[in-house]
Amino acid sequence: MMRPIAAAVVVVALSVSGCMNAGFDEANRVPQNDGANANVEGGLSLRNVFLLGGTDSASPPPQQALFGVIVNDGRQAHQLERVTMDGGGTVRLAGQPLTLPPDQAVGTGNKPIGTATGVRGNTVPMTFTFRDAKPVRLMVPVMTRTGHFANLPSAPAGSPTPAAPVTSPPPPQVTNQGTASPGPTATTTG
Repeated sequence: MMRPIAAAVVVVALSVSGCMNAGFDEANRVPQNDGANANVEGGLSLRNVFLLGGTDSASPPPQQALFGVIVNDGRQAHQLERVTMDGGGTVRLAGQPLTLPPDQAVGTGNKPIGTATGVRGNTVPMTFTFRDAKPVRLMVPVMTRTGHFANLPSAPAGSPTPAAPVTSPPPPQVTNQGTASPGPTATTTG
């Protein structure tokens, strides 16, 4: 009588450990990060895609940085042509189109891949459209600028931000010595 019970316990223990290992293996296939992830045909992968909001989620900044790593495991170059947001708003990529060289990742080193305006909500449906692959739709989270997100840049280098308007030269400034610079100085005769 004890033998069948012991055999049943061993079978249950082995099946539970097998299920646990299968769960562990499955968890390791999905990247662990805070952003959205997707695999795209042609060897492309989107990893840790998120928008960087402000310090207060109740009052978002007008422009938010779009972060994400795009990995091209293929043998040919790809291009990310555009990113669109459901419900309005616009996304401008750091390069239009954004070139994805073979066997390389773009968006590494805490560098934004673009900027977004008109963002509403804490999660934004975004569609990534590639030149030679099917588009992919992601639910992209908006992260608050706190914790490990606090020191990330707010825009990519050379981002499409409006240039400051050209204005007339500023009026003379008073220096620490009390003299005006630049500009004419008044003289008195006496």
